[in-house]
Amino acid sequence: PPLFVPATLPVHPSQAELEGIRSVLQESEKVLERLQKQEEQMLQEVTQKANDLHEKEYKLPEPKPERCMAERLASVACYKEHIKDPLKCAGFVNNFADCLRRLGPLGGK
Repeated sequence: PPLFVPATLPVHPSQAELEGIRSVLQESEKVLERLQKQEEQMLQEVTQKANDLHEKEYKLPEPKPERCMAERLASVACYKEHIKDPLKCAGFVNNFADCLRRLGPLGGK
């Protein structure tokens, strides 16, 4: 024969239990809010530090100006003008070489 189990009636929590649950829920929501604010603040700090590091690490060096550019350009222009007689450019080439010697191998003393 089939066994019939009597239906259990839903148990309603007491007012004190409901207040306890509400209190825990409110406290949990406050903790969550504090943690979210803390996370947001930490994210801003980490992002700022990452940006600072990126700027320091990956900054392109300033290009150094080419030494004796005017003398070099004058020599090249002379060679283009006197393709068949490059000896006419000896003065320009000497000026360029003198300039390089004055500035030294690294561009200055």
